[in-house]
Amino acid sequence: MSIRDDRFLTLHFCQAVLLALAFLPVWQVSAREAAPVAVSVFGDGDPSNGIEDDRRPLFGETGRGITPAELRINAGTIFCDGKLRGSAVALDTRSYAPGLKGVVLSTAAHVIYDLDEKTLFTQCEFHYLALDQLSRYRAAIDMGRARLGGFDPARATSEPAFGRGDWAFLYVPAAWSGFDPGGNLEARDFSLTADAGFHRGGVRMRLVAFDGAAGAISISPHCTARLSRADDLGGGIWPGQLLDDCDSEQAASGGAIIAVSGDRQYLVGIRLGTHWSPRAYPQARYPHGPPPGSVWDRRLHTNFGRAFDRDLLSALRKYCRDVEQGLNPPL
Repeated sequence: MSIRDDRFLTLHFCQAVLLALAFLPVWQVSAREAAPVAVSVFGDGDPSNGIEDDRRPLFGETGRGITPAELRINAGTIFCDGKLRGSAVALDTRSYAPGLKGVVLSTAAHVIYDLDEKTLFTQCEFHYLALDQLSRYRAAIDMGRARLGGFDPARATSEPAFGRGDWAFLYVPAAWSGFDPGGNLEARDFSLTADAGFHRGGVRMRLVAFDGAAGAISISPHCTARLSRADDLGGGIWPGQLLDDCDSEQAASGGAIIAVSGDRQYLVGIRLGTHWSPRAYPQARYPHGPPPGSVWDRRLHTNFGRAFDRDLLSALRKYCRDVEQGLNPPL
């Protein structure tokens, strides 16, 4: 399956699958224009917010501005039908369902779909820190208890509100070896990052996701994230659409957009994909979209994600309680 396949020319998904494995389609939906090409590796090209492609491996990294708490984050990759599909992170569910056994993950819905067949994968695993070669760090996902937003792969390319429902919560009944619940992230409403209390701690934005070039979970420590407005590529067409400039690579879909305040860190968004303007990057000249190193500009080229807001937090609370009570959450 080639990334130039005509089936993908109307799509603009996120960095979804590792280069040598399988390509998930990539699409963009903009309020005014759509780029009919596949996504490139994103890099903001702006030295004022960190070295270009300033991604650092989460496993084995020391110093260089990464805190001990960040090193403990329970992040990893999603494998379905034996292939890498995207990224995920474990959530702190104690305030929602203190008696819940197992682990709840957040990711993008499109990560767990077979986008050729338009069906949900039936067999998926979480690989802690992308340590695929070590069986003790693999954990089976109960796909019968997956909870998804309104994502529909059969009609997503024509939906003006694409992205709003591209989220998923997954349940891992038995955690991986050495699981430390202290590395789970608390989800928090992104809008609260504007609170004075947050800023007193010096808010810093991060992306934790798989880095296809390095073959590891990485952290992008110098980021900006903001809600989409009418004057940018996202067009502000749905509440909770985040735009960010976090450097990332293939398979970052489903990764964690994190806000750090003082010594606390919160999951505030789920990475989905990339928007770009076909006027600035015409397909004839840029058949694969903006080249690596293209400058971040919310009107020309930007990543996007699904922010945690009141609706998504409510869905997470209900999901955790359903799983805790042994209910089977409807798909």
